Amino acid sequence: MSGISSFAYVAGDVEGRPEDIPGFDDLWRAVSPDTAFSAMGTGTYRKMTGPLVPYVADCVAKVLSAHGVRPAEVDRLVLATSDGALGLLGRDVAVEVMRAAGLTACVPAVVSLQQCCSSIEALRYGWDLAAAGARNVVLVALDRTPDDRDRVKSFALFGDAVAGCLISRDHGGLTLAGTGLAADFSGMVGQDTFASRQAVARAALDRAYGQAGRAPADVTKIFTSSLYTPIAGFNAMAAGQARGLLHFQEPMTRYGHCGNADWLINLMDYTDKTGLERGALYLAQASAPGFFACALLEAST
Repeated sequence: MSGISSFAYVAGDVEGRPEDIPGFDDLWRAVSPDTAFSAMGTGTYRKMTGPLVPYVADCVAKVLSAHGVRPAEVDRLVLATSDGALGLLGRDVAVEVMRAAGLTACVPAVVSLQQCCSSIEALRYGWDLAAAGARNVVLVALDRTPDDRDRVKSFALFGDAVAGCLISRDHGGLTLAGTGLAADFSGMVGQDTFASRQAVARAALDRAYGQAGRAPADVTKIFTSSLYTPIAGFNAMAAGQARGLLHFQEPMTRYGHCGNADWLINLMDYTDKTGLERGALYLAQASAPGFFACALLEAST
């Protein structure tokens, strides 16, 4: 049986404040003219100042060091990123990361085109690779926004981060009990409604609970996308989830919305503060225009 463990993340090396973004007030009024930014819950964000690959290599090194796994023992590398960041990676990103991290014996892949839900689909893919015989799979979720003016959105303030974990047949941790991914084309083209957002969330959740043979009442904590506080609460209501189960607020306040790396960062923050309870069921989820993804994770250690 495989396990998911060795979580690590590397945030952007510079801390920024929203008001320091050139033209922030005008940018905010353009995307959300009727809302005070102070009500959104974001305090600071993190910014990468150098090339992406060293941040990724640093994250991979941290993931491997937790169990003393050597880079040459990694069979697969799965990179996940949001659509907007995909074009920034460059066609040689896999080779550059593998060289920098010493991953000379693995096969790389990229999972994207599902916005901030990409890393949960990558988790399912990595889990299937391990079930098919891969000994060590490294998953890395990454997102960055080079132009500060692009950070300001109606639903979140974007920060930069890389987060990852190890899926291994040699080490225990969390077990992937079920996953769900659903799409809503009306959301992809900006024509979604409350009803369509609710439907896509519940379709994905029902699929995950059905695979796991579990129920929403079994979930101890939910690690979700780090969106503005009112929006995260609204999304939880639409999905039939109790607001108190969500864990995202403190990381979001410090780091902003780090795209598809959010649920990993939020899981790590919760683990550092509270720890994972043996046998407990946790839910990782992500929402994006046109998508909803979730993964049920059972703590075996």
